[in-house]
Amino acid sequence: MRTDHAAIERTFIAVRAALPADSSAAFDAEPARITHAPMLDPATLDDFLTGWWRIATRAAQDSEDWQRMHAEAEQVRSDQCPPGTPPAEILAR
Repeated sequence: MRTDHAAIERTFIAVRAALPADSSAAFDAEPARITHAPMLDPATLDDFLTGWWRIATRAAQDSEDWQRMHAEAEQVRSDQCPPGTPPAEILAR
């Protein structure tokens, strides 16, 4: 499924709604950390929204590729890649 990323508004509600389900908990946890700081930094809040907007738009562009990338990352994390697999090969997949 390909979606024009410009179609995802850069708002908290739109970004949250466009995220893959497995990313929602991480999205929900970060504002609490940001807003509980001694002083609210608008730049930090903006960086948070921009980063998650990029994730939402990337996932929306090609959801199958997004899932494949996460499966590869999980293999790397759990040491399921054959030993000595060059990082370039992993990234190429």
